[in-house]
Amino acid sequence: MLKKEIYPKTARVKCNGETVCVTEKLDGSNLVIFKKNGTVYIAQRKNIIAVDELDNAKDILYKGLNEWINNNKETLILELHEGSAICGEWLGMGQIKYNIDDFDKRWYMFAKANVDDDFNLYNLNYNHDDFIYPFESQEIPKFIGIVPVVAELKVLPDKKHLDSLYEKYTTKVKRNVEGFVVSYRNQISKYVRMKNGKLQEHYE
Repeated sequence: MLKKEIYPKTARVKCNGETVCVTEKLDGSNLVIFKKNGTVYIAQRKNIIAVDELDNAKDILYKGLNEWINNNKETLILELHEGSAICGEWLGMGQIKYNIDDFDKRWYMFAKANVDDDFNLYNLNYNHDDFIYPFESQEIPKFIGIVPVVAELKVLPDKKHLDSLYEKYTTKVKRNVEGFVVSYRNQISKYVRMKNGKLQEHYE
């Protein structure tokens, strides 16, 4: 006879509910910045480029990215922990043209992570409270923004709920909004209302 409990314990439901975080889905281009073996890299589309080699890759870089990195790379080199990655949206490449009064940064962080020796991301984390940890000073540099929080909910929203939230949010901010990102238990899904700059119904 083997003394062993094989079935795992079932977790108790949290009495005060769990937070569902809804953030704005910005109409930008995905950009990851990370530090590996003492070198800072950027990852855009299917390219990973060391920041010291950006001048040789100008033809494929997002518009304005080379200048932005050159202006801020010393801070990134000093501040980013070895093996840390920060993930975000580079603005200016999408259909929605954002006003500088609403978005005064070029890049907005939506996740933190780590990077392995093969340049794969792991430990993806969408909790905004944890965004300070990739940085030595545990302070987010002033040239980095964070995606706007739309709402924190105690229930998982359905389409009707999100439609109502979208109407209220766009009325509040008085501008075009591509959609939302819904984060629950560190898993994300997207709710999209604008495609190619035109308003449409969300569909799965």
